[in-house]
Amino acid sequence: MQKPVVIFDFDGTIANTLDSIIDIMNNLSDEFGFRKIHDEDVESLRGKRPREILKHLGISLFKLPFVIRKTRREINSHIALLTPSVDLLPVLKLLKKNGCQVGIVTTNIEENVKKFLHANDLDQFDFFYTAKKIFGKDRILSKIIKDMKLEKSKVYFIGDEVRDIEAGKKAGIKTIAVSWGYNNKDALAKEHPDYLIDSPLELENIVLS
Repeated sequence: MQKPVVIFDFDGTIANTLDSIIDIMNNLSDEFGFRKIHDEDVESLRGKRPREILKHLGISLFKLPFVIRKTRREINSHIALLTPSVDLLPVLKLLKKNGCQVGIVTTNIEENVKKFLHANDLDQFDFFYTAKKIFGKDRILSKIIKDMKLEKSKVYFIGDEVRDIEAGKKAGIKTIAVSWGYNNKDALAKEHPDYLIDSPLELENIVLS
């Protein structure tokens, strides 16, 4: 019988990239002609869907790929200096001890993600898959299932954004939303994930029960 396979999103779920993303976006705002993100805007934006955020900031779909490309370049240039969003190490060790495979889906460069993990003593992951498009994670999840010949009922996708929940549902696997990342708890709850957690320790009862 297949042991559970747990797939993590990276930005926000594992690495605390929110503050860095805001700083980078504000630095790019003049170049691309969109609004800056002020401290008082952050919590409101955490409650919005991706397209609502783009509308609020005034980023057109035409400009979006260029903004994403520059933002990713900046994030990747100092990814090893980022800090973890939460303490995942105890639960990662527990999952591995119980025979689970754990992996990462990310839009970042795999080598840089591994640098971050090594710098933060999180070298626990078995596989990495890279999604080139921010809205293409469902295809990557489906590819993982096909490549690894997995039973969908034993696969969990953990993410911090509404688009992560959408991707997991499209791929036909269980979704675990975390409240410590980009989208806030209310926004995540509206998408009806299979589970919504506030602490990584809650994963034990979900995955290993």
